[in-house]
Amino acid sequence: MIASAVAWIAGAGLMLYCVRVPVSVWKPDGRWAAARSRRTLLAALLEIAFMVVLARLVIDWSPVTIWFWVLSVAALAAGTAGAVIRWDALPNAPQPREPGTATLGGYTVLLAAAVAVSVASG
Repeated sequence: MIASAVAWIAGAGLMLYCVRVPVSVWKPDGRWAAARSRRTLLAALLEIAFMVVLARLVIDWSPVTIWFWVLSVAALAAGTAGAVIRWDALPNAPQPREPGTATLGGYTVLLAAAVAVSVASG
């Protein structure tokens, strides 16, 4: 019973968390501005990809709650597609409170580790 409730709550939270990047990519002046610059958008995409992979490993998905994960992956794909399409329109100059190279490298390493664990666990 508790595992089912956790799957519903965490799945819905993951889906809402993943929706913020495509919204900010396609409407960059909105409330959830993850696309202020290229580095900020890249950091947001890496962070969300890590959360999606981590959720796949941690949450006990049911045939119904798996749709939260599928919609999260679809939102991540829409955000990535938007980033590719709008890449030239995003500012390349450093912005205040922008993630640095070490942060982006750390996110990349975490994502690679999570994918490796996911592949190893089947």
